[in-house]
Formats: sequence, C-alpha cells, structure tokens
Amino acid sequence: MNRLWMWSCLVCLSSWQISAADSANIDPQAARILRNSCDYLAESPFFGVTAEVWREHITESGEKIQFTRAMEMEVKRPARLRVDISSPHTQRGFWYDGKSLAILDRQHNVFSTTAMPRTLDATLDAAHEDFGVDLPLVDLAVSDPYKNAVARIQSGRYFGLAQAMGFSCHHLAFTQDNVDWQVWIQDGPQPLIRKFVITHKNEPGAPEFTALLRSWNLSERISDSDFVFEPPRGASKVQMLKEGQPTNLSNGNKGAAALTTPRGGTQ
Repeated sequence: MNRLWMWSCLVCLSSWQISAADSANIDPQAARILRNSCDYLAESPFFGVTAEVWREHITESGEKIQFTRAMEMEVKRPARLRVDISSPHTQRGFWYDGKSLAILDRQHNVFSTTAMPRTLDATLDAAHEDFGVDLPLVDLAVSDPYKNAVARIQSGRYFGLAQAMGFSCHHLAFTQDNVDWQVWIQDGPQPLIRKFVITHKNEPGAPEFTALLRSWNLSERISDSDFVFEPPRGASKVQMLKEGQPTNLSNGNKGAAALTTPRGGTQ
C-alpha cells in the first residue's frame, strides 16, 4: 500500500517492507512493541475506535494554528468499514460494504457512491489514488499495519512507560527522511495505540499531526448492517469526482467537490 494514512494522511510510503528488528538503528524493544500492537489489531476480526485528531497549520507569518476533527471508525474484516468525521467546518460519513464506497456530506446533504474492489486494502488504495480520499488513522484497518508502519524507518527508540489518555503506555519514537513520529502503546494484554504524533520536519514550521485515541471496542460484534449506507431524507446524489477532475456545475454536480477530504486541509 502506498500511504501511511494511519499516521497522518499525508506521509506516503513505499510498498516494500523492512524488518525493524534487523536494523542496527532501531531498538529491538521498540520494534517488538510496535509489531505486537500491529499484530494484535490485525488479528482482531472487528473493532471500533473513537479519536480526536489535531493538525497544525502554519500561516504565512509563521504562526501555528491547530485545527481539530472528531473521528469514529468501525472495521469488520476483511471487507467492511465505516468512518464518521466531524469538525466545525464539515461533517462527513464514509461506508464500505464490500462492494461499493458511499460518501455523505451531512452539511450539504449530498452523497455519492462508486463501485470498489472486494477487499478493504484494495478499496483504500483505490479511494486514495482515484478519488483523493484521505482518512485519518485508516491504516489501523489494513490487513498488515506493521508493514505500513515500518517502511522507510531509519531509526527507532524506546523511552519507557509514560501516561497517555489515562493509560500506562510504551513511548516509542521513529525517524524517516521526511518525518519524525512518536506512538504511545498501551501496556498489558491489549497493546492498543492511545496517542500518535507526527512531525513534518521538512515543511516550513515543522507542523505536527496528533491523534488521541480515546476509546476502543473489540468485544461487541458489529452487524453488517452498520456498513450499509442509507441516504438521509432529501439528500441529493452527485457524481464522485476523480482526483483532479473539475466540477461540472452544468450537470448538477455542485456538491461533488465537498465529498472527499482535501489533502493537507484543515477540515
């Protein structure tokens, strides 16, 4: 997969995998804890998570402004996904039922649907590459989160236990060419990610992306009906625009541009 949406929506990684444990620059304990967390999630047949996502925007004067979004995500492997994202600027919903992707812009009450591959991994790639759909933390849902997480890592360190979201967590830090990132993984039998921070060190002002994972649910079975999109009353259907495709107002496609999540946007 050619993305690291799980961490920041913008950090693109190659599809080849390295073994963190084989790198002299990566602490073996950091590699082991990260792999345990990723494997634990990959082996979960279903889960729900709620998160608070913060992104810094650097103004022309160099001032840092933080924008936040609330996010809820449900996953049922191998081919079900539902995501809700809300902010002061927008409210969007995303549904994947194993056959098609539906996107709803609640503010404008417009929606769109399009056929997708039969696996979640392939669908996330297609949504990103064809339609520019970037969803925070969505790499939590892929079949091999560890593969995406360790690609292009140059170094990794372990900083011991620290508090994050009220839990005792292992604090790990990793470096890459274009970013530095930190992750706090819950100690104990459920090695869940509780906090993530990524620093875009090569961008002006080194803006940061922060995700606070408030709650996880891996015990309540999720019904397939949760992933089936039902248009709300009065909603208008519009065409889902391809990446870079201009909006055609004459064809009544006025709301299509609002459906996808702008890359690098503050919404």
